[in-house]
Amino acid sequence: MRGSYPLRLIDVLFCTERAYFVEYDYLTPVDLLFGSPDQRAAAFASQVVEEGVPAAIETAEQVETQSYDALDSVDIHTGGRIGRPKITAQPRTDSATTVRVHGQFDPEPFTQALRATVDGHDVTVRQKDGFGF
Repeated sequence: MRGSYPLRLIDVLFCTERAYFVEYDYLTPVDLLFGSPDQRAAAFASQVVEEGVPAAIETAEQVETQSYDALDSVDIHTGGRIGRPKITAQPRTDSATTVRVHGQFDPEPFTQALRATVDGHDVTVRQKDGFGF
């Protein structure tokens, strides 16, 4: 998720050649209380599997695309005891894109999978303890 209040729902896809930050609707405290983010994420994942990435991102309000050739690093902050995990993608020339993870997240296998995904590209993937600034 991104923003302060109201939050914006973002799905992040690390595909073969690029990363997609797919932004959806606003989320209110009521949405969070009733599990709307988890339901939307599950629906989006099903759509990606059934129809493919292009069809799934057509439904988004906004999509940010970052090519791995232009991406310098991805930092995965574990969140620590009091914070939420965070993913920051830092391009070589533009400003970073940061999202907080509000669902279930295991940083170790995610970091390993992301390293395998960007293998062959000059992208550094780092896992860091804490929630990061």
